[in-house]
This record gives sequence, structure tokens and C-alpha cells, in this order.
Amino acid sequence: MPERIIHLTADNYFHIFNRGVNKGLIFFSDRNYRFFIDRMQSYLKPNSEVLAFCLMPNHFHLLVKVVKNQFAKESLQPFLLSYAKAINREQDRVGPLFQGRFQAYFIEEIDYLLDCVKYIHLNPVTAQLVKSPDQWKYSSYGNYIGKSYFRFVNTSIVLSHFTSINEFKEYHELDVQEFQSEYFKE
Repeated sequence: MPERIIHLTADNYFHIFNRGVNKGLIFFSDRNYRFFIDRMQSYLKPNSEVLAFCLMPNHFHLLVKVVKNQFAKESLQPFLLSYAKAINREQDRVGPLFQGRFQAYFIEEIDYLLDCVKYIHLNPVTAQLVKSPDQWKYSSYGNYIGKSYFRFVNTSIVLSHFTSINEFKEYHELDVQEFQSEYFKE
């Protein structure tokens, strides 16, 4: 395989995502979502900080701050392979679960970082699965507003750019139906 163009290097932020092969499902049940989250915590925690995530029926989004340069090789790739193997076993399927390699965008600016968090959290709203981001239980949004708590999600970096949780909520929920990311296009 050709070498990845974007190197996931330490002390940098990355938006990482992938979807199912042929845009097919990667989550078939609540149990699959919970398993992915559990694996995400155990595999990603040693080499990164997870700032945001959202799991959708046929794709996922992660926003991470890479802590160690070995993140892709020692954490992300084994994590995704482990999940794909478990789903293939459970669903009695063969072949790739994900559409090729994961994709990654390097995030340099704070505005880009905040837009990425909003984009990730509004994914289920944009897909019309829920009316507001707090209704989707497979994302880190609940961590930010105090409704759920995935221990591995670091909210402090993002929240340091808001004066309060209410300001964070307003940033996400104001004009939610009309939101268009400056940085990410569907």
C-alpha cells in the first residue's frame, strides 16, 4: 500500500473518519456501538487524547490530539482492525468492513478545531436521525454538556475556548438546521 500523505504526528490535532464499504453499515446494533466505544477507549488512550467523536450507522468521526508518534501504528490501526474482525465474526461476513484506509485531516487553527467539534457533534442532526445533538447517545456531545460521561474524552481543551457550557451549547445548537461547516463539505 502507498504511504499515507498525512502523518499523524505528536502534539497535533486530527479529524479521523471512515465509512463502511459501499457506504454500508458498520454498526448493526446498540451492542456494536458500545463495543466500538469500549475499544476506542482501550486502544486510543495510550497514544492520544480523544476530544470528540460521533458514531453513525455507516461511518464514524474522531477528533484526537496525538500524544505519541506511534499513534497510527500502535493504536488506531489495531483498533479499527480489531473492530472489523469482531463485526465480521458477529455478522458472519468476510472482507473489509471499512471503505479503504481511514481518512485524516490535520487541524492547525483553533477556529478549525471548534468547527470540527461542531461538525462531528451535528452529524446525526444533519443526517436527520435526531433533532438536536444531545439526543444522539453515540457521540461525545453529552460529555460536554454534562449528560453523559465517557471517561476517555478530554473536554477541557475545547471548553477552554468558551466562557461557559451554555455558550458551548449555543455555539452548537443555534441555527442547527442551517449549519454549514467552513472546513468540511459533504
